[in-house]
Amino acid sequence: MNGKIALLILVTSAVVLAGWYYDGSRLLRADLRPVVIHDVAVLHPRPGPTTNLTKLSFLKGTARPTTMSQPTPEDSRQACQERTKIVFIKTHKTGGTSFIQILHRFGYLRNLSFVIPTRRNTGSMNGLYPKGLKKKSNYLPPQGGAFDILAYHTIYDRKAIADLFKKPENVAFVTLLREPLSQFRSSFNYYRLAKSFNIVSETPMASFLQNPVRYNPRLSLPSLTKSPMALDLGFPPTAVISATALSLRNHSEKYSSTIRDFARKISEEFDLVMLTEFFDESLVLFKRMMCWQLKDILYYKSNGYIYKQKEEVLNEKLRQSHKRWDVVDYPLYEKLNNTLRGKIKELGNDFLSEVDHFKMVNAKMHQYCLGNSNIGERDYLAIEKSTWNEMFVITPDFCTLAKLGIRCYMTLLRDRNLRVRNASHNTNFPTNNAYEPLTRIDNDKRYGEGFYTERYCQICEDIKRDCTLNEYLTHLFHERLIYPFDTSFYVSVHGGRGPVEKTLEE
Repeated sequence: MNGKIALLILVTSAVVLAGWYYDGSRLLRADLRPVVIHDVAVLHPRPGPTTNLTKLSFLKGTARPTTMSQPTPEDSRQACQERTKIVFIKTHKTGGTSFIQILHRFGYLRNLSFVIPTRRNTGSMNGLYPKGLKKKSNYLPPQGGAFDILAYHTIYDRKAIADLFKKPENVAFVTLLREPLSQFRSSFNYYRLAKSFNIVSETPMASFLQNPVRYNPRLSLPSLTKSPMALDLGFPPTAVISATALSLRNHSEKYSSTIRDFARKISEEFDLVMLTEFFDESLVLFKRMMCWQLKDILYYKSNGYIYKQKEEVLNEKLRQSHKRWDVVDYPLYEKLNNTLRGKIKELGNDFLSEVDHFKMVNAKMHQYCLGNSNIGERDYLAIEKSTWNEMFVITPDFCTLAKLGIRCYMTLLRDRNLRVRNASHNTNFPTNNAYEPLTRIDNDKRYGEGFYTERYCQICEDIKRDCTLNEYLTHLFHERLIYPFDTSFYVSVHGGRGPVEKTLEE
């Protein structure tokens, strides 16, 4: 009998430990607690009436839902392999923060190596802008010897970026554009340009567009109003000056061959140019291109502000004035808009149906993670299998990571990078997926300074500044430096269901 018990423990340990990292979202961990039997850590389901065994039927021996690395077996996409090498050129005020949060979560859960600016202040997202990649001192060395993801603001420089990656031919190049007038409205509001330009008016955008040279001299670059997306994508600043001057002089928005060649170059060099106006469609295209799962692209919209300039009415004359002023961005957007629409049309009804399905699942995730559903606090949200996804679950743990602030993500990724590279001097950090004993939380550490010590973090003060305690504890839990624990504040610590806190970068 003792032999059978020992064998059962051994098998259970092997199965659980092998599966611990199998699902990037750690879908079981939020309701599992480690139990030590003869110095062997075994995971048991957390007891209690709140556990929903209908949603968690796999705990009773049925097939465990997983986040498959391959798309649905219903079609030819089943054979593709998940891609993890990504360059995202973040253009200003186009909605890129929402996409970065998707990349953050994906890379964080897979322990991928980001190109992280060495600057540690609250503006560190811009630490590689405009040309910070040219100096190695501007970014941290990669963890694990190679970079996987570049996601922060920098000017597109193909050669400098290629030098970062060991096999640049395997890297997916992606960017995001926005309808130029909409992008201008967003920039005008966010950067408070009416105040910067000393415009005192009930309609400041209209005042600016009546005479943009007066407020933003043509020789002033970089500019937040003159072809900013083209500048982010590497269009030469001197060429922007020349093109803008010619456009204003001729009172025409005719586009030179240089501008059209640039738009064609971007279309050819990028694997995907997403559009803010078709963000969900762009994400599904990205998912298919990268062989990701539906769960990987679920998101919250970041920096979604309501502001007066968004609704300010501009007549046709003022719109034409903006076209002449923003002379490179318009043909760039037109070219890539046509390209994206062409891809969508070519993919047909199956693609459009997948987009509708994605929107529906994303809405369910929002409802669950905001705590607006009738699902119990510790219960999972099960997303059923469909033509485009395997069955998967959304947990409170996933909600925390989906809503994690961008500054917090950057800081935690920076801390992980430092700890991985210092692993030889810090035995507390697991450098691979092998199981290592966890640290039990003492009562006096739960709200105290005990978490903010070298045992748990390298840049502890930065984490205090940029992350909530809930976010930080979730991180320590994912790094397997602490146990999950049973207390009256369990849900508030490890459960990420509730309103989204105002964070985010720009």
